[in-house]
Amino acid sequence: MNIAVVVNCLKIGGMERVAVNLADAFYSDGHSSELIYLKNRKKEVNPRNKDLPVHLFNLKKSVLSTGVGFIWFLICKVLNIVFKKTFPLWFAYAESYFFKKKLKALEEKNGHPFDLIIFRGQGTFEHLWPLHDPRYVYVCESVQTKYRYGKFSKYIFSKLFDNRKVVCVSDGAYDSFSDLIKTHSITPEKHLMISNPNDFQQIELESHSDEQLHQNSYILGLGRLVPNKNFSLLIDAYNHAVKHYDIKQDLLIVGAGKDLNTIKKKIIELNLTERVYLKGQQSNPFPWYKQADLFILSSKSEGLGMVLIEALACKTKVISTDCKGGIRQIMNGDLAHFLAQETPKSLSEKIHLALNTEWDESFDISVQKTLHNFDAKTIVNKYINEFT
Repeated sequence: MNIAVVVNCLKIGGMERVAVNLADAFYSDGHSSELIYLKNRKKEVNPRNKDLPVHLFNLKKSVLSTGVGFIWFLICKVLNIVFKKTFPLWFAYAESYFFKKKLKALEEKNGHPFDLIIFRGQGTFEHLWPLHDPRYVYVCESVQTKYRYGKFSKYIFSKLFDNRKVVCVSDGAYDSFSDLIKTHSITPEKHLMISNPNDFQQIELESHSDEQLHQNSYILGLGRLVPNKNFSLLIDAYNHAVKHYDIKQDLLIVGAGKDLNTIKKKIIELNLTERVYLKGQQSNPFPWYKQADLFILSSKSEGLGMVLIEALACKTKVISTDCKGGIRQIMNGDLAHFLAQETPKSLSEKIHLALNTEWDESFDISVQKTLHNFDAKTIVNKYINEFT
């Protein structure tokens, strides 16, 4: 099959890595796979298959290069003042025209049309919602906010999802989406759950490093430094564990984002400057997982929780908040013991439990059973079976 995977940009982030993983998975399975991104930002994640084509459809530049497009851009800015958070939806009329034009040119260059075109993330298909094509599949990466667009939510969500093929990445995301379409009386053509793919052999290869990443043993938190990831809770829980369980590991936080200063302030307030270290954004997270004694996810919500899968694939123990979304799709069986309430005390207790739990043969069998559900080949087969 000829398959295109479309994503907003290729910055370092969970959704972006998953889009690349999906394109890689199709390519490795013998399909003709190509990756398309829409924003001309720094390209920080790339396919592992070097021969997999990557295309920038710089839609904003294409629109602004025309006089009419520039005027429409200004009109959309004004409309966004009146109707909050709707700029991409207005601007999508112009962007969709150029996407269709560029896609047609690419297909003519290739000498064949795409059989399947997969859009990853609501932020991606907000830019292209005026387009309708039976080849299009829209992937919802996270739980839905039913009234995201205020009093216009029913109208806008109808435009985004009505009569579309929709994939949700976890049972939690699927339940959230089902609630949304019921609330707003939306009828997708099809909606189902297909999880995110992982190349576990490649993760294993990339997890090895001759460099010792930190001088002491450590616990790891990794992700965008934004409120939803709740790193403040992680630091509070770590502080509780230090005081009540005398844990010796340092806490390392890998990532970048707008919460950086808030996190720095909390570290200082709790007098943890000699125990908590901010390591910035890292292009290859896998050695950081591999060398950690424990990985912690402290989020308020997660569409799936890919970081947990990646940590487990590196044979690193994990704990997670029992947050809404798809966490329990991963944290089941023996892993369910390591789910915490969203409080410092509960998370601290699970830190103590995990550090004192051995990764033995029985535990490994349970983990491998869970990871099999997220294997690239399994996910590719589901897409092919559902959409061909």
